[in-house]
Amino acid sequence: MAQDTSLPNQAFLQSIVDAHPEPFALVDREFHVVVANQRYSETYSGLDKSAVVGLKCHQVSHKTDTTCDINGEECPLKRVFDTGQPYQVIHRHFDQHHQADYVAVNASPILNERGEVILIGESIASISHGDELCFDADKMVGGCCPSFMRVLDNLVSVAGTDAAVLILGETGSGKEMAAQLIHRKSRRFSREFVAIDCTQFTEESFTSELFGHLRGAFTGAVENKMGLFELADGGTLFLDEIGELSLTIQAKLLRTLETGSFRRLGETRTRQADVRLVCATNCDLKQMVSEGRFRADLFYRINCMQVELPPLRHRRADLPELINYFLGRVRHKAGISEAALNALLNYNYPGNMRELRNILDRAIALAKGERIDIAFLPDHVLHDELAEPVHPVHAENDFFQCDAHPHATSQTNDVARPLPTASIQEVLAKHQGNRRLAAAELGITERTLYRKLKLLQTNN
Repeated sequence: MAQDTSLPNQAFLQSIVDAHPEPFALVDREFHVVVANQRYSETYSGLDKSAVVGLKCHQVSHKTDTTCDINGEECPLKRVFDTGQPYQVIHRHFDQHHQADYVAVNASPILNERGEVILIGESIASISHGDELCFDADKMVGGCCPSFMRVLDNLVSVAGTDAAVLILGETGSGKEMAAQLIHRKSRRFSREFVAIDCTQFTEESFTSELFGHLRGAFTGAVENKMGLFELADGGTLFLDEIGELSLTIQAKLLRTLETGSFRRLGETRTRQADVRLVCATNCDLKQMVSEGRFRADLFYRINCMQVELPPLRHRRADLPELINYFLGRVRHKAGISEAALNALLNYNYPGNMRELRNILDRAIALAKGERIDIAFLPDHVLHDELAEPVHPVHAENDFFQCDAHPHATSQTNDVARPLPTASIQEVLAKHQGNRRLAAAELGITERTLYRKLKLLQTNN
């Protein structure tokens, strides 16, 4: 028997979606938007809600003619139509201004009287706008590499709790930025975020720096001083490189973390502080515990929720946007050559995000306003035998690599693949600026065309 796909009348469906305050739409098996509320249409098109009806959902939210699974993300609609069960994924959508927004997409089945899925209800909640992933001179993420989308989902999820978080990641992978994002998304966002570099402590300075001291407590203590633990009261305490603490300091820290109580050096009064603990390390703490170099009780205290950041070499699809971001940050308008871009895309970055930023800062300085070419890149970027080895926290295959996705490599190569500027401009002119038609003729996705146009804009 043929499946009954008859739908209730449009007015009834419209009244259902209008009851949702967040962006919401009903989508059919062919990914066509059947009906949407005004919030959905305004967010992605800036037009009336009737303007998106009949378009495919990925055309509206991703600004591309290809489905999101081809663009490196998991399609929740396919999953729900196949299983009949609700499903949530993290996607990167683009608003009406082409600004990235990382969202939680909740897809739910809409059934007929025989229990058959005839539509999908797609509810969208913004979890982190692209601007929120920028921290001073750095940016945590660009693009939609699956390995980092998974991590972003985890970071936002743990932010909603008060549980201790342990962030693992190689040098330069953005551990402090991840900790700041957790703080920004937590209920403690209006209070202090106190970052402590654990490599700076000696056993003599630990008590004074972390817990404070009274005037006269030791030679040179000329006034009362509040410790960093007390400063973080009501907020977030971030202990960076916690694996570098000595066993003696670990023992002192453990009791304070368990009770929240402490004494300033030189006083008898016990003080109390309510802090959210976030720790980070580039060491394998579990291995250190087995070797007796890290206390097991402290490890279990700080390892309530664990998030591991992917190294940059596992996020190659993100590199073009990250490179654009760092060039734009210093307003380098001369751009970058295809040869230099290809070299950067193929380098392994043992220093991760920090190394990428430093390589580009060096190249910009040497270029002196000219276009960045391979002559301005370090030798170790151009010659594998000169590159430093990578230092993974765990075995490499512990990670779901971005390039492991069947479409991720082709996407990265599409951005790096040379297309003559004249060809792009001619095809755009032919289609009167319609990026969707131009991308189809060029044999690339609309998103890739958008990235190439951004590169051309920077180069010009």
